[in-house]
Order: sequence, then structure tokens, then C-alpha cells
Amino acid sequence: MDWQSIQAYIVQYGYIAVTVGTLFDHSGLTMFVVVGAAYARVNPEFMLWGVMVAGMLGSFVSDIALFAIGRWRADWLDRIVRSDKNKARLQLLGEGMARYAFPLLVFGRWVPWFGRFVPAAAGLRRVSARRAFLFTFLGASINAALQSMIGYYAAASVESFQEYSLWIVGVALVISFPVSWLFAKRFDAAVEARLKKALNARAGE
Repeated sequence: MDWQSIQAYIVQYGYIAVTVGTLFDHSGLTMFVVVGAAYARVNPEFMLWGVMVAGMLGSFVSDIALFAIGRWRADWLDRIVRSDKNKARLQLLGEGMARYAFPLLVFGRWVPWFGRFVPAAAGLRRVSARRAFLFTFLGASINAALQSMIGYYAAASVESFQEYSLWIVGVALVISFPVSWLFAKRFDAAVEARLKKALNARAGE
């Protein structure tokens, strides 16, 4: 969806458009929040704080929905995972979530590709609902505030963003692929190291 179309939805439906748009697209560059904030700059009746609250609400609801789906399927996933490598992956994911739930749920939304599924991973590995609610609320609030400020202060109008939108998306993709590849490679390297350690331990018995 191009940025002019997003602005048209915001003009017609107001803060509801920001909330619903962010609900379905809340990771990385949240376009409905950025465009909503840019529109708030040129329309004094459309308040910046309203964009922040609407964006936070959309992101928070999306995170909690994914967390709930992950929690719902946690037992099912444990039952169907059979291979040692996949079991090691789940174990490492669970340990990572137990140890780093705060930074992952607050800032993980900015990790390319994988960030969208961090709340679901938290549910799968049974992070407590209280921690998930608190950390995702904090992350959604920070994200909405930062991206609203970007839209409000960096864009004299939505048209200025529209002019460079293809470049923004292109640069984001160029950066995201190697970052995602490195993230996946390091995760699997840690899994392989764990499997090798377990194999050596069994051989030494």
C-alpha cells in the first residue's frame, strides 16, 4: 500500500485507521504511525498524542494476540517435535526467552523478519502472561512514540516521505537480508554446539 493511500484512510477514519493498520503491520517501519504523525503536523485537529496512543494500541493488541496463539500451541509443538536438532532449537529458544524476555519483547520488533514472531515465540516457550503483557506494552509504547516523532519532525508532509519511500524500503530490505541470515546462522551454530556437547557427554559415559 502506498503512503498516499494510507493517508486517505487516516483522513477518512482517523485514529481507528492508525490502530487497525498498525495491528496488521506493527514490526519494522510502522507506516500508519509515521504517516499519521506526518498528517498531524499539517492538520492541527489531528493530534500527535492520539497517533501515539492509536499506534501503541494496535501494536500491543497484535503482540498479545501472537503471544496467545503461541501459548495455545505450546503443548502441541512439544508433542510433534521429534528430531534432536529441533528439540535443541526449542530448548535454546526457551532458555533465551527465559533469560532475555525483556529485551526481546521490548526491542525484538525491530529485528528484520524474525521480530514479528517474537511474541509468538514467547508464548510457545511459556513466558509468563504478566511479563509478556508488561514488556509488550512497554515495547509498543516506545515504538509508537519514536515512529510518531520520526513522522512528525522528519516530514513536512506525507508527500516528502512518498518521494523517498521506494529508497527507504529498498535500503531496509538490503539491510534486513544479511542481518536475518547472520541471526539464523548464529542461532543454528549455537544449536549445533549444544548437540555436539551432548554427544560428547554421552560418549564419555
